[in-house]
Amino acid sequence: MVQKKALALMLTLGGLASGCASAVESSKMEDRARRTVPVPICIQPLERSTSGVSKIEPNDYWKMVLPAFDAGSSTVDSGSNDCAGRPAFAEKDLLSAEGPRTGSLPAKPDHAVVTPGPDGFRVVWLRTFDFADGSSSGPLALVRSREGYAEVYGTGALRSKLKTTRFGLERMGSRILVTATDEGCTDAKPGQSCETAFTVFLLGAGRLNRAASLPLDRVDHRPFPGLAGMAKYRLTATPVFQDKGMRVVEQVLVQDANQGTVRKSDLERVFKLSPSGELSSNAPSLWAQVVGDQGAPPAPPVESAPAPPKGKPTNK
Repeated sequence: MVQKKALALMLTLGGLASGCASAVESSKMEDRARRTVPVPICIQPLERSTSGVSKIEPNDYWKMVLPAFDAGSSTVDSGSNDCAGRPAFAEKDLLSAEGPRTGSLPAKPDHAVVTPGPDGFRVVWLRTFDFADGSSSGPLALVRSREGYAEVYGTGALRSKLKTTRFGLERMGSRILVTATDEGCTDAKPGQSCETAFTVFLLGAGRLNRAASLPLDRVDHRPFPGLAGMAKYRLTATPVFQDKGMRVVEQVLVQDANQGTVRKSDLERVFKLSPSGELSSNAPSLWAQVVGDQGAPPAPPVESAPAPPKGKPTNK
């Protein structure tokens, strides 16, 4: 009888221990989920259709980010705050933009640029100001619609060109990034200088903070020692996001008038996330190292050289 009671007690304790282990594991899973899913800073009710599914109109995106948006006049006041209570418009945009800069600003439905992403996310860019160089600016936001309401996870600001800008979503470990790429070299003509600008926004504390800006493509024409006429310099860069930062592989190619390669340099840069929320590089850009910050002509190509130290370009 004693043995049977002891056996029953052991089984009971074993079950309790197993239950505790499951609870701990479940708690860990929930913690990981909370770190992966962002917390909304604003919630906006959405109108439902007859089928019960929330129907999102272009005006809804304005209202999600800018609660002071007036749907009747399609305007928003220049002194408005975003849905988190922060100033919605940058002072420099208010001072240098064309058209209205104070009072009621046009907030047309077709000025809301909405880019779908994975898991129902949407990158929303509300173009409010236009500039002489053809660019526009306005609030940037990361949102997601639910059944009956929408969530806003972060807000920021962007100035870019409508026709050539595309947006993307990336992950850096558990962190969410919004990327904006202005394809400035897409329609560039032969002999014309251009640049494709890449901007990374890091979601944190309800803000889309500008974490890094760099060119993905850059073309310029400059003299090269020993060559007649102008040489073509071209930078190409490929970013790869990792758990704790971003790796960027860069190449600068120098060509003569006949498209012959006179110099090729390669470099891998590592961008690590700083406490301030910026992605800081371990080395200057390859363009600055090859061409020079002041645009000075580069040195002649090196045919054979020992492997450079970390952070220095390789020449081929």
